[in-house]
Amino acid sequence: MKKLILSPTQYPNTPVLDLLNAAARGHAGMDRQLLKAILDGGRDDIPRMVRFGMEERETDRVDIEDDLLNIFRVWGGTGALPFYLHCARHQDALTSDQLAEIFTSLGADAVEPLLALYEELGEENAGEIAFWLASMRLRDPRITALLLERFDFDTSDGAFLLGIHGDPAALPKLRERLEEMDDSVPELRREIEAAIREIEDPSPAGVAEPFNIWPLYPEKALPVFDVLDEEELLAFLESPEVDYRCAAIEELGLKVPNARVRESLYKTAKGDPEPQVRGRAWEALGGLEDADEIRRAMRERLLDESAPEEERMGALVGLALGPEDEAVDRMMLEFYARPSARAKALEAMRRSMDRRYERYFPSHIDDPDLDVRRQAIWGVGNLALGSEVARLQEYFDDEDFRADALYAYALAVPGETSHIRIPRLFRKIDELAGGLSAEEAFLVKTALNERLERHGLAPAFSMETGEEPEDWEEDEPEPEPVQPPAKVGRNDPCPCGSGKKYKKCCGA
Repeated sequence: MKKLILSPTQYPNTPVLDLLNAAARGHAGMDRQLLKAILDGGRDDIPRMVRFGMEERETDRVDIEDDLLNIFRVWGGTGALPFYLHCARHQDALTSDQLAEIFTSLGADAVEPLLALYEELGEENAGEIAFWLASMRLRDPRITALLLERFDFDTSDGAFLLGIHGDPAALPKLRERLEEMDDSVPELRREIEAAIREIEDPSPAGVAEPFNIWPLYPEKALPVFDVLDEEELLAFLESPEVDYRCAAIEELGLKVPNARVRESLYKTAKGDPEPQVRGRAWEALGGLEDADEIRRAMRERLLDESAPEEERMGALVGLALGPEDEAVDRMMLEFYARPSARAKALEAMRRSMDRRYERYFPSHIDDPDLDVRRQAIWGVGNLALGSEVARLQEYFDDEDFRADALYAYALAVPGETSHIRIPRLFRKIDELAGGLSAEEAFLVKTALNERLERHGLAPAFSMETGEEPEDWEEDEPEPEPVQPPAKVGRNDPCPCGSGKKYKKCCGA
């Protein structure tokens, strides 16, 4: 495993298959640095890369099939043709567009393999392959014959493809069919007439621009930390990359830490050479039960004016998740007064779930500092500031803040919190947002479940299926709340059953 946990500086000297494995396992982000190393050293490895792409890869966490297609397109040629055909057997809409361009660029070299694949899949399942063959516009009688057979199988689709293909040899069959038709199917007549016009007066073929892979990828991408297990995340704490260590700590902080994780994070908080990494580690250690030694060390760093601000900010957020402390409250206000630390101060305030701080968030919902603005939006949700939800709606059309605003809105919008009301509220949010994607719907349902849990009620949505229980119809009586309390205290166990305190889990 460890050999796949790489630093970008190691990419140029790492075998190409190891780089691909690292990307497929989530240990390396697919970015320009990784691609350059593959493209610089991988052309001789095309046969092995093709085998890699065609293997059953059940243990992969990240699908890199599209990335392999892009890499092979840069090199060109027919060396990756078996992989292209492998992809063609199970293509989706995005892959289909890529393959159409690839097969068109290969021209005559791709015709025979595609004809064979068409026969293998059969007319019912090979419509996309017929489209690729037609799009090549090659005067190959085998293609024309296949498209004429498809015209007999599906008149509408066949006419469309024959028009694209543009072979005059298809005109007699098209005209004959047109003469046989009556006026009962005018749309079909128009499609055949359009195909005839296109063949007789073809549109000029477009000139494909050279494929440029670089705009498709970021300069730098993190490994896919949310798919990694604990062992892998701990290994990343030893990475020479500062942002890798920070991201691994953040992911570890989302879990309920066992003794080994706690010890590793504590060691990092005390000894990492970079203050931002130490700060992230202190944050991740916040709110732990039976952690008096850790809390004392964290408090010492917060109050040490000689310590770097980044580390002290992390300690502040970590301490916000613990019991009330006048010194911590004082530092929240002191850091809030510093523009460089304001975002972290607001994060600490909202994580504390202390309503004394609710007045600090409204003035920053439109803050020019984007980090401050994001914390203000989250603060409206965490502290349920219903008076500010109209301002959150303004961000439903902002791609940078839409997800934050949707989550906060679901938590804060005024109204009854009940099993009857919550599904209606979900539909209202969906309408206000102009429709929710699957990811956004999951986010909003998570927030609405949290809202119910704050009132001691069972979740309204199953987060496995995303559906509301079938027996909760709108005309049914309100279910009895599960185990009071009517309001969950910030230091109480989280109702979701995670084992964490509420303020460290759903209340965070």
